[in-house]
Amino acid sequence: MATLRLENLSKRFSKKIWGVRKIDLEVHDKEFIVLLGPSGCGKTTTLRMIAGLAEVTTGSVLIGDRDVTEAPPRKRDVSMVFQNYAVWPHMTVYDNIAFALRLKKADKKEIDKTVIEVAEMVKIPELLKRYPRQLSGGQQQRVALARALAVKPKIFLMDEPLSNLDAKLRVIMRTELKAIHQQTKATSVFVTHDQSEAMSMADRIVIMKDGEVVQIGTPDDVYFRSANVFVAGFIGTPPTNFFNMEVESKYGLKILKHPHFSLELDEQQGRILKNYDKRKLILGARPENIILTDKDKAIFSAKVLVTEPQGSHKIIAIKLDEQIVKIVAPHKQKAAPGELLHLSFQKESLHFFDHETNWRIEQNGA
Repeated sequence: MATLRLENLSKRFSKKIWGVRKIDLEVHDKEFIVLLGPSGCGKTTTLRMIAGLAEVTTGSVLIGDRDVTEAPPRKRDVSMVFQNYAVWPHMTVYDNIAFALRLKKADKKEIDKTVIEVAEMVKIPELLKRYPRQLSGGQQQRVALARALAVKPKIFLMDEPLSNLDAKLRVIMRTELKAIHQQTKATSVFVTHDQSEAMSMADRIVIMKDGEVVQIGTPDDVYFRSANVFVAGFIGTPPTNFFNMEVESKYGLKILKHPHFSLELDEQQGRILKNYDKRKLILGARPENIILTDKDKAIFSAKVLVTEPQGSHKIIAIKLDEQIVKIVAPHKQKAAPGELLHLSFQKESLHFFDHETNWRIEQNGA
């Protein structure tokens, strides 16, 4: 396998429209990287530049120590799995998988061995004599994966390969894809707009917005130490709740004020805001970090708007003025519409963001 490096990589579609701007990224050998972001953020364009399917405007693509920026796709030693499978309809499953190996003039014994090996890996050995029209969407996606794996590429690229599958099959396939990666140790770049896929599969996640990288980190990094309001709101289901707060200092303590509650910070949180001298900030609280408590321990109280049972837990929505706030509660928690709940925060899990820039406030200031 190999490393992949993107250096100042950019793609411009017209004089005023940039698809991707100044991406710097190193994908380590055997690493599984996920490019994550909303539609139109530039993640597929980035993948296509890596594959050689889109021309690079500025910057470089390096695989190992080789600059492949100008190299055609066939000379990059990469394989790509597309969203729409792209299997050959006139070929059997065996021939689809064997196609690239035959182009490389591999001998028949090697082709047989490899086809059977990857077919077993993706759990379709019994389908080798069938044609794509005889397969389900999930089976066709397995064929596409097997075909890409068969050539043992240095870089394995996947462009939303699970998005056309039904919800149950997507969950099954993401587990199997992760297991395949652990078995093959292929350096992999996976594109998705589904944050659940990214969180469950990635070694590191590259979060993109408007053609630029916003944050690179492990699933824990982007969830627990979100770089800005966009990341905190994009990662997690339900998303983070945000509150606009006034910042006050009293007797050396930081106190955050909201029209519906006041929050006195402890010593550790006070250190985070020690050098923050602005009068406003954005408080982020994930739904599982707002907890139901007794009236005498509550920071604020609010009436239940609706509940959303999820089986293992339930989501409770409350309303503060025009803002809907969501809370994750145990499935046995009773919460009828109109019922008054008493609520508090897990203070150690709160996020603080600059009111003007929306970026995370670190210990040394904004």
